[in-house]
Parts: sequence; structure tokens; C-alpha cells
Amino acid sequence: MCPSKFIVPVADRVANLPPYIFATVFQMKEKALAAGREVVDLGVGNPDSRAPRNVVAALNNAIDDHSWNCHGYSTFRGLPQLRRAISQWYGNRFAVTLDPETETLPLIGSKEGIANLMRAYLNAGDTILIPTPCYPAYFGAAALCEAEIAEIPLREENGFRPVLSDVPADLAAKARMLLLNYPNNPTGGVCDLAFYEEAVRWCRENKVILVSDIAYSELGFDDDNMPVSVLQAPGAMEVAVEFQSLSKSHSMAGWRVGMAVGNAEAITALGRVKSNVDFSLFGGIQMAAAEALTGSQQVCADNRKVYEGRARKLVAGYRALGWNVPMPPATMYIWARIPASYGDDDFRFISELFEQTGVLLSPGSGFGAYGRGYCRTSLVTDDAGIARVLELMQKAEIKWG
Repeated sequence: MCPSKFIVPVADRVANLPPYIFATVFQMKEKALAAGREVVDLGVGNPDSRAPRNVVAALNNAIDDHSWNCHGYSTFRGLPQLRRAISQWYGNRFAVTLDPETETLPLIGSKEGIANLMRAYLNAGDTILIPTPCYPAYFGAAALCEAEIAEIPLREENGFRPVLSDVPADLAAKARMLLLNYPNNPTGGVCDLAFYEEAVRWCRENKVILVSDIAYSELGFDDDNMPVSVLQAPGAMEVAVEFQSLSKSHSMAGWRVGMAVGNAEAITALGRVKSNVDFSLFGGIQMAAAEALTGSQQVCADNRKVYEGRARKLVAGYRALGWNVPMPPATMYIWARIPASYGDDDFRFISELFEQTGVLLSPGSGFGAYGRGYCRTSLVTDDAGIARVLELMQKAEIKWG
């Protein structure tokens, strides 16, 4: 007689995690690769560039520096050199003054920081307002807090900015946190300081924490009108926490370097959570991050130029197929309505496109309820790759209009 299989059920908070539509997309890719098929993955926003040489050199120097031991545990709050660099960068970039001791905190990527801030402030049953379409990780982080997620729409006609005055009064009264992301992943939408000023007033009036994710702030394509920080809005330091990342701007996605800045009380609460779950970043990476923030910012300008150029080439190519897609004003993505013949079935569109061409895009419904009927192209291949993508698409039996 075989003994019964030993299984301990997972916690409800894990069992009840929302389905991750991209898991199915990844399975499609793996199956095709196993069959020896050509795959061009434009689904994941994984930069194909490398970190700047001065940043790599700073890491190597820290590793070999015997005046201190970067190989041991770091401090919970991160190295003072990095906190000062964060403060300096914010001053240079946004003219925002931050106390490096109380208003900055290094993170192991902004993703973990946002999740841990939710853990610091959301009790089970609390309501978080998440404008969608959005970065899908927001959903999982909120679900692990057992929070109630209220999606509010980002509509094309509003420049993919939420209309806060349309949030029902009863929902605003229940809300504990509002999450904003500009420039926006996946839509590429941008906002101005006037919008942030309105958001700060709205959050103050409704006693809501404002969480601003500006991971793509350095990838705005209008050099004369670069993306702004919520902390530039009057009163923002009282209600807001902002998250920044070196992943896309400085080509350091795998290094996992992020930062939280803003309201000192919230930074302290986030630090309390983190002190119970990690020891901050590896010291060598912290020194490299300080170099990235205080050294030349040419890498940011170079990346902007690269992503804008790729977007223009792909948009032109898509339009030549008969697919009318907009040029994004920022980020490393193209967000577009799927061809009309597919209605709102974005998963069927990306599946058929992949089956016929090997080109993999992301289905819009994976980014929330208001992403249905759209898809996202990640600008993570060079000019030769773009030419190949368009060559493959031209052969597809798809009605693009």
C-alpha cells in the first residue's frame, strides 16, 4: 500500500494570488524553442544594453578595496555614500531637496520596495487604488497583503491618466493607497506637474498615501519637457513616497538597484519592514550605484535615443502593415489596440501572431481589466532584429487594419 502524498496546503494569500497571464505566454515561448522554432521575444521589458563602464569599474574597485569589507552584511538602511548620492541625484534632476538620513532608502529593486511599502501600510481588507493598465507586479504585491484592489481606468482619450474626480466618493473614503506610474508601463503615457499637484491635493483630502513609481523617468522622448517627480508638487513630502530604479535608465536591470524617497515617516516604516526581511544590497553594488547616480548621466541620454529610434522604426513598420499604432512619448514600449478583426481578444491576437511568425508580444489583459483589447511591444531588439520582426510580420496572414 502506497502512503498518501505528503502535502501541506499553502497559505490562502498565496492560493488566492491572481492568475499570471504571462506564465502562459512564457510556456508558449519555451515550447516553441524546444521545437527548434525561431522566437523573437518582444514581450518582456528586459534591456539588451550593458551597464556603463564607470559603473562596472566602481563595482570592481569596491570588491578589491581592502580598506573596508564589502563582502560582509550591509547596513539595513544602506551605505551613507549611496543615500547621499540619491539625494544629490534628486537635487540635480528635479531640484528636490532630500535629507539622505531620513528621506532616502536604497532598495533591492523598486519592485521589492513597492511590495514592502504595501506590507507596511495595508491591512487585510484595506483598499488600494491601482490605475490600469499597469505593471502586473502591483496586483501580486497587493494580493499578498490581502488588500482589496480597486482598478480605476487609464483611458487613451485622457492620455492614460486617471480622472481622480471620477473616483466614487465611497471608494475614495475606503481607499488607503493610490499608486501612480509615470511615464507609464505599459502605455507610455506621461503626466505633468499640474496632474501631480491635483493628485497630492486629492490624496490629502481623502487621507490616502500616494505611491509614485517613476522607474521610466529618464526615458521621456521630449528633451524640452522631461518627466517630473511628484515630489516637485507642493505638499507632496507630506503624503507621497516615490520609487526610482536604475534598471532601465542606466541599463542595470539585473543589478537590482532601486530607491525610495519622500515622506520620512513612510521611509521609516518601509525600513522597519525591510530590516526584518533583508540586509540591503551587496556593498559593492551600492558603491557602483552611487557612481551611477553621481557620475556622467550620458547613459540616460543614450538610452533615450536608442529607445526612441527603435520605437519610430517599429511604429513606421507596423503602420506600413496597415496596423495603426501610436508613437509613444516615453518608455521602452509600444502600446496599441489590437487589429479590429480580433475585437478585444488580445490573447488570441498575440497567440496567432506568435504561431505564424515566432514574434512574441504581451497581451494587454495581463496588465489589468482596462488593458483588454491592447498589446505591448517591448523595444528590446536592435535595428537588425526590428527588420527581422517586420519581415516575419509581413508574411503573416493577419488582417492588420
